[in-house]
Amino acid sequence: MLLQQARVNKTIGIVFYFQGQYEQSLLSYQAALDYFQQQPFSAEIAIKQANLLNNIALVQTSQGDAVAALKSYQQAEPLYQRYGDEVDKIDVRYNLAVLYISLRRFDIAISMLKDVIAKREVIGDDYGVAQASGDLGVSYKHSGQYQQAEQYLSKAIAIRNKYERELEEIRSSLELVKVYFATNQDEKAYSILMQAIDKIIVFLH
Repeated sequence: MLLQQARVNKTIGIVFYFQGQYEQSLLSYQAALDYFQQQPFSAEIAIKQANLLNNIALVQTSQGDAVAALKSYQQAEPLYQRYGDEVDKIDVRYNLAVLYISLRRFDIAISMLKDVIAKREVIGDDYGVAQASGDLGVSYKHSGQYQQAEQYLSKAIAIRNKYERELEEIRSSLELVKVYFATNQDEKAYSILMQAIDKIIVFLH
């Protein structure tokens, strides 16, 4: 019964998270984690702990508590690296990189995202490559490396266009507009902006 309750707590935590009820989500995840941390250690238990720590970090990030989220990811990552599959390992590094962006540690985020992109390309995860490329472009933009920002934002836009991820493509396009304005390429910025506006109109209808 305690195992069933832990599974229920995790599911409730997910529901609360997507409803934006972060405090309730955190309590549910923590209750589930407490159960699995009290069990005899095994590879299976390790992954269950890592999954919950990852989910807790996502909640903490949504709450704006980056320091707590970083600590949760730092507990989860060694478990994933030792006991997780390749997708687990890549995903937790991606989540960590996104957190470092919010902490404005763009140097760390850039290094991690380049590694994530390379590994996602190996496993053929095009959508994941687009995600990480968009975030890498944003990191380069914030660090003033505009040529690299243009390169990776353009890459994200191309992949998202291929898979008809309109909203995500629009977001990357608007980031690219900022890059062009920052580098005094006003004609390019205006052209991309008009294309993005057209896509927004289509998306809304």
